[in-house]
Amino acid sequence: MDQLALALNANSLPILVFGGMAAAIGALLMGVRDLFVSRDSRLMASPILKKLPARIEEADATAVSRFDVWLERAIYMTGMNMSISMAAMLFILIGITAGMAVFVLTEDILYSVVAGFFGILVCFIILSINYKRVMKQFEEQFPSALDLLARAVRAGESLDQALVMIGGSVNDPVAGEFRRIAKHLEMGLSLSAAMKSFAYRVPTMDVRIFASALSVHREAGGNLPKTLERLAGVIRDRMSYQRQLKSVTGAGRITALIISCLGPILFLYLFFVQPEYSSSLWNDPTGRLVLIAAAFSQVIGLLIVSRMLRSRY
Repeated sequence: MDQLALALNANSLPILVFGGMAAAIGALLMGVRDLFVSRDSRLMASPILKKLPARIEEADATAVSRFDVWLERAIYMTGMNMSISMAAMLFILIGITAGMAVFVLTEDILYSVVAGFFGILVCFIILSINYKRVMKQFEEQFPSALDLLARAVRAGESLDQALVMIGGSVNDPVAGEFRRIAKHLEMGLSLSAAMKSFAYRVPTMDVRIFASALSVHREAGGNLPKTLERLAGVIRDRMSYQRQLKSVTGAGRITALIISCLGPILFLYLFFVQPEYSSSLWNDPTGRLVLIAAAFSQVIGLLIVSRMLRSRY
């Protein structure tokens, strides 16, 4: 067994070095690209811009799975500008590198497998955090953009001219989306198709209502400025309700955070202060499986609590 571990250790070292170099080179190339290529130019080449759902209300039904749709939107909104397969390959490469590094240090296959999965999980967590941050910025800026659009239309600007003006008057990420809508219209795409693409890229109820309102206005007419102002008011009311909900459920969220931290803190205390209590878990295969099961159960519990405290209003 020791000879097998030594052989795997020796063979995995070149793989570890190659994986680390590949990940570092990939990160360096992405950083250089961000320096010399604007975000709009990168996002205009994104594959998600080529997808047009059949209906605004059923934008999610055109993808292979919900996870693929989420990953595609997250990659697009965070400005990574790569396909789903390339992002998956990058995450897997990072996971393999993390697993090999742990195996070189510990010579334990179970630890290396757990580290590999943990590395991939960390990549998705970072992507999810950045995606939520961008979407939060979009939702906060969207009502102001609707007010500007309503004032521009009321002042006599055409809808196409007003969309172009909004793209240069507000900040990203809202400005970038309006510039892409204007670019689609400039390329000859109909307003209905541009709105369907917009609703597919930014999957919020506010955007879907906005896209439907513009599509109906182009076909049937109506008082568009008043509709946009009412929509902006509804969005602000919903955001105020969400802030109030967070303040009401703050005690529950803090309680869940404290409970989730007690287990790891207690284990670290026993590991450093009284290692004889935790050594049986580390050294015994069954104990390691128990630790993995405990960590998995805690993650499941946190997901359940987060869904209980979530509101879809």
